[in-house]
Amino acid sequence: MESKTLMSKKNIVGAAVVVLLAAYGGATWYMGESARKHYEEALEEAKGFLGPQAVVSHQYERGFWTSHAKLVLQWSPPAAADADDAPVPPPIRIAVDSTLRHGPLAGARVAAAVVESHFAVEGLDENARQALAKVSPPTLTTVHRLMGGHDIHFAMPAGEMGEGDQRVSWQALTYQMSLDAARHKVSGSFQWPEMSLSGVQTHPSYEDDEGEDDDSPASAPSGPAERFTMALQGMGGDFDMQFEDGLWMLAPGSGKGRFDKIVLTRTQGESPAQTLLALQDLRYSAAIERTGNTLGWTTKAQTQGTAGPLVFEAVGLEETVSRIDVEAVKLFQKALLAAYRSDPAQAMLLEGPEVEALWKEAAPLFVAALPAYAVKLSATLEGQQATLEYGAEIQAAPTADEVKERGWGPALLKGSLLHAGMRLPKAWLPRIVQAMGQKDMPADQIDAMVGMAQAQGFVKQEADQLITAVRMEGGKLQLNGKALDLPMLKPAH
Repeated sequence: MESKTLMSKKNIVGAAVVVLLAAYGGATWYMGESARKHYEEALEEAKGFLGPQAVVSHQYERGFWTSHAKLVLQWSPPAAADADDAPVPPPIRIAVDSTLRHGPLAGARVAAAVVESHFAVEGLDENARQALAKVSPPTLTTVHRLMGGHDIHFAMPAGEMGEGDQRVSWQALTYQMSLDAARHKVSGSFQWPEMSLSGVQTHPSYEDDEGEDDDSPASAPSGPAERFTMALQGMGGDFDMQFEDGLWMLAPGSGKGRFDKIVLTRTQGESPAQTLLALQDLRYSAAIERTGNTLGWTTKAQTQGTAGPLVFEAVGLEETVSRIDVEAVKLFQKALLAAYRSDPAQAMLLEGPEVEALWKEAAPLFVAALPAYAVKLSATLEGQQATLEYGAEIQAAPTADEVKERGWGPALLKGSLLHAGMRLPKAWLPRIVQAMGQKDMPADQIDAMVGMAQAQGFVKQEADQLITAVRMEGGKLQLNGKALDLPMLKPAH
């Protein structure tokens, strides 16, 4: 009787194991099929973003536990415009090899799927291959969560490009991002320990002896070379954004980050290196908000350090942009994509017939929203603070007749406000003179220069501060409260 009971229990356990294995296998098959659909959706999105001509080929090998995919993207560099007989540059291809591990246990993680993608550049000439010899391809790992949404990890290994004094090098960069199931909210962070750039600039030194031709060998460049190096250390930050209405360039959200150190040096010939700029503990933040049909954002930064011989206890920046039309931003996005599909290397120039048409459509929307821009810079030196503020604001959009009569520039100025103002401690002047490489200037000579500028109306003096302010509003220009004539804004006759 006991043996039958024991046998019955074993049968139950065995049946349970079989059911669990069958259920797991079914879940794995279902999640593998879901992973394939996600891949195909991502491929269609890539075609929509890059253009269908960019996709050369794609393959998908469906497996039970693991699937494999390969995507090849191609870009053909434009031929040189000034050389009709120049050879056509070979196309550049980017191969993306992906391994998809199916859930619910994918790569030792509880997930619907884990996709690991590796990138490789194909079609490079020998010079390009040598330039990239010390560059390892990045890896992109995407985790499809069981309840929807994605976790993304991007890793770029340490590398180096160039040689000698012309070089760019970096330590490993890591970037993590999470996207919710609705694909509306995204948050992320990055860490980049260090990146450095170096380059050499040569200056001509000409012999100008009497009777010597400028084209003679003696007039060839022979000046000492200058080597510049910039090092960025301790970079990192995080952000969160809310994608809506097709906005991806300026989505509402916020972010903050840091640079532990920024150093720019110059070495001339065999002389010791000279530090031109050294900033420490730079912190920045940015916030983008949407109000109705317009966007606005504020960027802030604080740091301290040296610029040449000047030692600043604090340096601050605050930049504010207001009333940017949402539809104009969308048209700008379209223009950027159109330019990218035409020539990725020149995309930021935003050139081409399609781009120009989009610009013409976006410009009236941009102007009608009455955008505004303002910047405030501050710096503290030896306990005394200087400030510089400037900005612009369109107060009234010009009419078609005003544009026709005056042209876009004067018509916009007629209905805009432009302003700039500076407060500079007088005690800064000797330090500025020294920073410019000049010898110490006597106090009476500095006073004479200030007096001359004050007599001409360029500056005003209040206690130990030198003040200047420029304001243009309604087509009228004022310098320190005094009106100045501006002929360009007068109607043509």
